[in-house]
Amino acid sequence: MSSFGEGILMTPLQLGALVSTVANGGTLYYLQYPRTVEDLEEFEPRVKRTLDIQPLLPDLREGMHAAVLRGTARRSNMPDSEDASGKTGSCSDAGSRLGWFASYVDQPRLKIVLVVLMRGNTFAVRGPMAAGIAGRIYHQLEDREYVTQPQANPIVASVAASNSQ
Repeated sequence: MSSFGEGILMTPLQLGALVSTVANGGTLYYLQYPRTVEDLEEFEPRVKRTLDIQPLLPDLREGMHAAVLRGTARRSNMPDSEDASGKTGSCSDAGSRLGWFASYVDQPRLKIVLVVLMRGNTFAVRGPMAAGIAGRIYHQLEDREYVTQPQANPIVASVAASNSQ
């Protein structure tokens, strides 16, 4: 079973916020983008609303996890031992193709949400390819021990890691 949608109605950051709501059990946060070191040090998450999705989470999480292990997102090549979950999507918008992959890795003290959006005019631009890109990012984070070593402030740590390259 598959489908192919037309157009997009949300940004990758909005989709990331929605996926984080699934990952954290129902809390939707305001999107914030700290721009300075001071902003990062003073960062406080702001709750937008709490969604009553508890009864839906077990099935939703199981489906997203199965997509990564043996479904359309298996190209991410995440090991069975990782608690990685995601959803692929493909559509067209204004004459070009879009490939989406929205995902999260859930560990006891660290949650990572990642959204990959591809745009182009070839058949290669689709959700499973976006999952492959996300998989490479997750593997690089694991190689740098970011995934296995919880940080005191993951936002600061991720900015520091990207600035060191």
